[in-house]
Amino acid sequence: MRILVAILVVVVMLIQQAAALEESCKQCHESVAVNYTKSLHYTAKGIDTSFKQASGKVFGINTPKQCLACHVENCSQCHKVHKQMPNMTDCVNCHFQSTGVNYIGYLAKMMKKARHPDIHYKKGLECLDCHSLEEIHGNGNAYTFAGEAVKVRCEACHFYSVEVRGLEAKLYDPTILAHKLHRDISCFACHADYYQTCSYCHLDTGEFGKMSTDKLYILRYRGLLYPANVMLTSYHNKTSKSAGVVMPHTITPKARDCGDCHDNEKEVFLVGFDGKLVGPPGVELADPPSKLVVDLSNFGISFKLDITKLGTLIILGVIGGIFVHLIKRRITLGRWVG
Repeated sequence: MRILVAILVVVVMLIQQAAALEESCKQCHESVAVNYTKSLHYTAKGIDTSFKQASGKVFGINTPKQCLACHVENCSQCHKVHKQMPNMTDCVNCHFQSTGVNYIGYLAKMMKKARHPDIHYKKGLECLDCHSLEEIHGNGNAYTFAGEAVKVRCEACHFYSVEVRGLEAKLYDPTILAHKLHRDISCFACHADYYQTCSYCHLDTGEFGKMSTDKLYILRYRGLLYPANVMLTSYHNKTSKSAGVVMPHTITPKARDCGDCHDNEKEVFLVGFDGKLVGPPGVELADPPSKLVVDLSNFGISFKLDITKLGTLIILGVIGGIFVHLIKRRITLGRWVG
């Protein structure tokens, strides 16, 4: 009994200490403290709303406490030392399921190394080099999803000559053919080398399902194609399937191969998907490209050339030419090769 009382006393003291610290921060940083109470770091609305859009409806339950356990209640959880800017370790300590650990080259909970870290990490950039303090603390608006609150864009550095930590960003080249042909595709869709897809997380038992990094799914959001995460969760005898846009922090200078999308379009574009789409308004299924088309307007010609069959004909023509050459060689020289 005495041990229990002692534990309760310690808990109360810690709560009072956190509250006192919060008030002391507010004395100098009033606008930041007020805005923070509406930020996603504080409200965890992104996770809460996504769950209610899909699994919550299927299972008829509220968002489990374990899903909301990562919200940051007070300043001291990040600002452990007064007047010292939190470093990237503080971010990764909370974002340890995917984004944070992927950025530094690990998989969820740092269980094992990933294929590689994000190119920005390899170049020495930290979270605060891209994400503004307003994004982290909030700007007074109550957002529902990260896509609404996060304002940073790849274009901010790579469309202009911007220098960060003494490094000059490599400029986007609009003349590259792949860029010309894929104007409706986000940078993430091609330059995020992998992202984690989780399946069969058991909410009733707390058991973690399986995870893969070799899947590629696509959804449309804000007029562009983005990578998507398909999530399967179970609760007693029910299963929920959902899909939402992700922005993986696993960027590489080298883009994906064409075949990653075009060799398996039905799976990549979630054709026949029977789950629920989660996220802000505007997230929708994207139709797979039915034809491989070259838009010649990029070259000053107002015409779109369908090369879906042309490519196959060229390959067959080359193979046929080689075969004819070998036949002629056999007839004239009496041998196939040599």
